[in-house]
Amino acid sequence: MSTTSSRRRARRLGLVAAAAAALVTASIAYSRTRKVPAKAPAGAPAITPTKTSAKTHGKQSVTPRQKRLASAAAPLAAKKRLLYTTYFYTANEAVVHGYAKDTHVRIVSLERKGTVWKGVVGVGETRLVNTGRGAFAFVSDKKASILVGTPSRCAVVGYWVRDERGSFLSKRFFTRLPSAVSNGGERVIVWAWENTRIKIIDRRPKRQSRTLYSARIRANGHYEITGAALRRLNGAVLEIRADKPVIGVQVYYDEGFFVQSSNGNASGRHFLTFVGRITDGRNDLSMFAYKQAAKVAVTDIKSGKAIWRGTIKPGKLHTLTLTDRYVRIDSDVSISAAVAPYAHHLGSSYMEHHFAAGQEGTGVEDDLMLTTPRELWLFSYFDQNPITVTDGHSGRVVWRGTLDAGHAAPVHPGRGFYRVRSLKGVSAMGGAMACGAEFSPAGRLFALDEALFKVLAQIRRARQKRAAARGQRWTRAQAQAPLTKTELDQVVHAARRHTRRAAPAAAAEVRERIKKMQSR
Repeated sequence: MSTTSSRRRARRLGLVAAAAAALVTASIAYSRTRKVPAKAPAGAPAITPTKTSAKTHGKQSVTPRQKRLASAAAPLAAKKRLLYTTYFYTANEAVVHGYAKDTHVRIVSLERKGTVWKGVVGVGETRLVNTGRGAFAFVSDKKASILVGTPSRCAVVGYWVRDERGSFLSKRFFTRLPSAVSNGGERVIVWAWENTRIKIIDRRPKRQSRTLYSARIRANGHYEITGAALRRLNGAVLEIRADKPVIGVQVYYDEGFFVQSSNGNASGRHFLTFVGRITDGRNDLSMFAYKQAAKVAVTDIKSGKAIWRGTIKPGKLHTLTLTDRYVRIDSDVSISAAVAPYAHHLGSSYMEHHFAAGQEGTGVEDDLMLTTPRELWLFSYFDQNPITVTDGHSGRVVWRGTLDAGHAAPVHPGRGFYRVRSLKGVSAMGGAMACGAEFSPAGRLFALDEALFKVLAQIRRARQKRAAARGQRWTRAQAQAPLTKTELDQVVHAARRHTRRAAPAAAAEVRERIKKMQSR
């Protein structure tokens, strides 16, 4: 390790230690039995979006109006629990999917300066919120998933379902289906990585929940709903259950999505997906290699025959144009795969939206690759985050700027293949116009919050026990003491393990999440 690397690592560890110590103190304060007046979450999101242009890096002051508006994201209940706070970007709508009883949710517009919606959702319940286009803060007392885009206004969409943890792999999913079947090639597909038994349940409001289908699926197999059976479920809320967490759910009403891998992320070594024919008789399957060359095999699941075998160079993609094929993708290293228009549709008017995946596959990352028919939308989850967009083929810089947490920047590079790099976690969405839908990757940050909250509570309790064993009175000074090396290792390990990051969680990201965590 070089001297520079050693210094950098030491600095990062110091930042994590300082931030973690701060949350230990906060955790202690909230553990006391007392009434606490409601206040805005620490680090409440700024309301005015950062306006950035090429090569612009400016700091943003907080105005009195912004401070007043921060109360819009105030806690929803006065109980001692973690509030899940994240941000998302949408073209027009947000569909909140509840996974727990009495989940209190508030959606705050960062542009129109106020609460767009607040309410309660139960298990299997959804709420369609007409947010309009923009960036929003999402605050809830329990985990939930968010389908964004235009799932009700424009039904020609495609996506993989995420659960309340932001994972594509689970034993239970809820999803609200598009409002109409219009092309005839639509289908809902349940994929299984291991032998399992599934149930598909109709959870529409004002109807008694009923099981529509029960089936056994063999490993690497699937079960699907198509045709007239799917048409009867226009706009329905479905619950898909399995006897173990080995299934993924693909909602195919058009192309425009990254594919789930066997590990529950959008990157990995093994993928199963359907590549259809909506809108113009064929779809593109693109595969992206990151820092290593990838040896990839694409196989037709039904025939067992090879469709393509080859090597994808680091930082490049390979695209296949297919029609109505059920395919398996296998790679010797981690890659990502997307079914989105690129090679077969050379114009810039294909209406779709899809979130990019990076090498880690969470969708909230610092290195992302994607194609787009026309536009990119960049969205930061952290403050003072420098971002660079380059052409994936030539390396030419097409946009550079800095975004704060909860801020988005539209970029119009035209049809192409692009790479998005940043200092801290961002999301990138490709597409054109207001027609598309996909589950937001924002929920992936919930895992980091939970990990930090739990491990720091454990550290607090351990410190209290040691003080009691020595006959000492528990003091604020003890709570504020810097983390020991052992405690620091606990924090960093929890951040890595619970977010499934292949690389160490960036210290700056951990520090900011700790500052913005709120509990009651």
